Amino acid sequence: MATFTMALKDVIEVQPSILTDTLAHYPIFDEGYRDHLNQQFLDQFWNQEIGQETIDLFQLALKRKLNQVMPIYNQHYRISQIKFDPLQTVNVKNVSALTGNTVSAGDSTSDSTSDAKSRAVAQQMPQTMLSDNGDYATSAQDNVSNTTAGGTASESSTVDQKQDTTNATTGFQGNPAMMLLQYRQSLVNVDMMILDELKELFMLIWANGDEFTPRRFGYGYFGYYG
Repeated sequence: MATFTMALKDVIEVQPSILTDTLAHYPIFDEGYRDHLNQQFLDQFWNQEIGQETIDLFQLALKRKLNQVMPIYNQHYRISQIKFDPLQTVNVKNVSALTGNTVSAGDSTSDSTSDAKSRAVAQQMPQTMLSDNGDYATSAQDNVSNTTAGGTASESSTVDQKQDTTNATTGFQGNPAMMLLQYRQSLVNVDMMILDELKELFMLIWANGDEFTPRRFGYGYFGYYG
């Protein structure tokens, strides 16, 4: 039973637009997570008395607070979703690529000329003079030849080459137990951080059964009233 104002459950019963308006439109990193976070809020403060004099003031304060704090906590949610290996401190990747194109072309020309002359002479006694220079021969044969050769050659070649190389180095440096300890210390419950921000909207006290509501002749403090 509420003592000073109204419990959240009674506020929602009187003004359900808190669920369909205030809790349905604050910024959130993933719409699929809204129902979960809203339920966390209701479970945490269901029996707590609001810290404002009227329901409208509470609804306004709740909307203002959520719009103020959720942008930064949405970043916390996104960071918490990053998946990584806490025992991996080294991750080096080297990528190299080699692409080449080689073109070669050549022309060659060759020419050759040869001349040859030979004489075969046979003689027997007595001889027959062949000429005035005193050559004598029974028989003679002269051979004369002339040879000309030429050639042209062309050569062309193309070579394409491509090479990709990837080298990766992974692992960790340091004490793995200390690394795990640091990782555990970095873990946070973002839901609880948001609920802690919303505490200021509630009285955060428990009723003790005393009456503080106005009576006809004064206040019913400690049960006494006129």
